[in-house]
Amino acid sequence: MTEKFVQTVSSVNYNKGLFSLYFVGQDQNSMANGVMAESDNDLELKQVVHMPASGFMYMVSMIKNMLEDPRMEAEFEKLVAAGFLPAAQAVENEAEEALAEESVKAEEKAAPKKRSTRAKK
Repeated sequence: MTEKFVQTVSSVNYNKGLFSLYFVGQDQNSMANGVMAESDNDLELKQVVHMPASGFMYMVSMIKNMLEDPRMEAEFEKLVAAGFLPAAQAVENEAEEALAEESVKAEEKAAPKKRSTRAKK
């Protein structure tokens, strides 16, 4: 077995009963030279993990239980206080902005195309 460090999951896809988790991280050569990632474009795909729906749902349940644990809540509060994680209000604002952007994109896709009318002679 090999262990791999990743910074985050860039996306989760579901297709035909399998979930695919795409893990990304910073280029190690850049990190070694002191260059930190400034945007998502600076991240590279590190690994893809595929799992059945039952395993994915079990993982989600374990994470949910962990997040509801008061000890974990205290850890998150420490990370927010230290500046390693954004405050809850900032996270909520980002989530609201992302939802608003997605709804605008959905409306643009759903809007019927207007047909041009030909001038009658």
